[in-house]
Amino acid sequence: DDNEELLPIKHKIDHEIGGLPESLKTAIRMFVLARAIRLAREQHNEHNSMLVNVSRFTRIQGRIRNEIHLLLDSIVASIRVNGALDEESSMRDPAIQALHDVWELEYSHLELAWGDVRPNLLRAAASTTVVEVNSSSAGKLNYGDNQKSGLNVIAVGGYALSRGLTLEGLSISYVLRNSMMYDTLMQMGRWFGY
Repeated sequence: DDNEELLPIKHKIDHEIGGLPESLKTAIRMFVLARAIRLAREQHNEHNSMLVNVSRFTRIQGRIRNEIHLLLDSIVASIRVNGALDEESSMRDPAIQALHDVWELEYSHLELAWGDVRPNLLRAAASTTVVEVNSSSAGKLNYGDNQKSGLNVIAVGGYALSRGLTLEGLSISYVLRNSMMYDTLMQMGRWFGY
């Protein structure tokens, strides 16, 4: 429910994007960590996908894609500069501290420790691409061309994600949509395994 100020569920095509809701930033950090966990488990060549469906307008989807890309760039830059420092020093970087906070909240119960995951953060974040999936986008999700290395992608879209598209290795979904139509609601349920 933190989205309404930045990205209300009901918005117009000309809505200005002034940043990402904190819940979406947290979801992106969860995705980076999920990939780092898979790398720590030696699952190097597996596909990893995140779904972001927050608007039916392709113009808004493009702007969200750009905002996500900026966030990922800042995460990668922080990890490159401070990720290899000792743990106490690296935690002074707000981006690394934010990743650690999400780790503690969501993943600390796993068999892995933060020290097992931390060395994989740069590869996890740097290999992530952000792709628009809609009628006007040039980006395509081509899992077949990435069988040897695995595709690591955040797919941002709307209706194109609603019907008949499979995101391989889907681990995180962020959806801000509502529907009055039963069949559309059932299609949306596919994103969550129903």
